[in-house]
Amino acid sequence: MLDSAATPGRRARRRRRARLSPLTVIGELLLLGGLGVFGYMVWQPWHTGVVVTGKQKELSALDSAEWERAAAQRPYTGTVPVTPVPAELDVFAILHVPSFGTTFANRIAEGTDYNLVLNDMERGIGHYPTTQMPGEPGNFAIASHRSGPFINGFREIMNLRVGDPLFVETADGWYTYRFRSLEYVLPDQSDVVNPFPRLEGVPGTDQILTLTTCHPKWAGSDERAIAYSVFEGFQPRADGPPAELLELNPELNGAAS
Repeated sequence: MLDSAATPGRRARRRRRARLSPLTVIGELLLLGGLGVFGYMVWQPWHTGVVVTGKQKELSALDSAEWERAAAQRPYTGTVPVTPVPAELDVFAILHVPSFGTTFANRIAEGTDYNLVLNDMERGIGHYPTTQMPGEPGNFAIASHRSGPFINGFREIMNLRVGDPLFVETADGWYTYRFRSLEYVLPDQSDVVNPFPRLEGVPGTDQILTLTTCHPKWAGSDERAIAYSVFEGFQPRADGPPAELLELNPELNGAAS
């Protein structure tokens, strides 16, 4: 038996929904697109600043512990050692820069391949193979991104001030450098990775650390930011991390004890 009271409701439900106008569809798509862009803008800094940074700290600590266990096999002779040239893509050093964040630590690998080194969460900083190694007179030049969705090792390069320390940790120990100057160059000005770049000093004697990255931050790669530091001293692994690094990075005090 039909329920006559429900018939109007059923008829109302059967009414066809009015068609959406093209402008309404476009508006909804723009809204969804805007939400997607906003979500990406929120996710990217969190991913690179928290997830990737945390992974680098963890991997760097593992590298340091492994080098510590093998330290007896690399006795210090009193002469600043030259880091052996590694195989392509091999991680051979850790860069500590308290000016980038007190606990900043990022692995350095051989080569500057975009996908396999610079965009790799387990690497992120690459050594120009044509430049010198830590402990060798000349220019130890390394590269990393300043912005992007992967890993931004040199994001805070503008935090550097004259005299700030940078530490390169290897299986042998810690090489300490002092920040000297920063300049902007065009992408094709490759002389910044010459054996002795644009600094006063003694070619064949002085040791330079050069950081190269894109500029401006978050806005493309029309230029390169180049940061120069000068070698100051070496501390063998048997003596533990330099006191200045321990003071600037309190987390290392526990690791070193």
